[in-house]
Amino acid sequence: MILPYKYNTVKKFSEGIYTEKGSKFLAFGFHLQNDEKIKSIKEQLRKEHHKAVHVAYAYRLGYTGETEKVSDDGEPAGSAGKPILNVLKKHDLTYCAIFVVRYYGGKKLGIPGLIHAYAAAVNNVLEKSTMEIIAIKEFYKIMCNTAQLNTIVHVINQYGAQIETMNIEDETSNFIISFEREYAETVLSKLKTLWNTQLEYIESV
Repeated sequence: MILPYKYNTVKKFSEGIYTEKGSKFLAFGFHLQNDEKIKSIKEQLRKEHHKAVHVAYAYRLGYTGETEKVSDDGEPAGSAGKPILNVLKKHDLTYCAIFVVRYYGGKKLGIPGLIHAYAAAVNNVLEKSTMEIIAIKEFYKIMCNTAQLNTIVHVINQYGAQIETMNIEDETSNFIISFEREYAETVLSKLKTLWNTQLEYIESV
């Protein structure tokens, strides 16, 4: 499996709206690192829009959007959550959720009409929001001979590495660095082959 170097998300959300036959579809976007806030977000929107008939949503998580979920919230199956998700996938967005609050206007839209309306509301909110590309960073703990420290730091700095913490002692030193995943293979190879350093993977963010 080839790991991605970057992912697309939304830097700043606006609000979107779409109207059809009297029904109003209000779209709201949220940043997510996990799905723990989904329930509370929905409850808050329910409270703020207590006259609305549905609060549908979709979200994607993971660097490639591998985790996803939809909710039609009482609309016909596949007519609300799935259209929201499809727009997120079209823009290859992850680590975000879109909720669409529907106020009923008195006329039924039919399933094709609902699919169009929910997607249109999401497109509207994304058109007014700011997208960004996030470079995935990897964090490693490095243990090396203190005499080699300055040379190692000089080399890794060429690849934009950041030193997060450092502990220097007489014989050996250790420090935590972060760098973009794009340069991981090159940086780690140099550290292993040129100085025989000990490496400990910590996390990717």
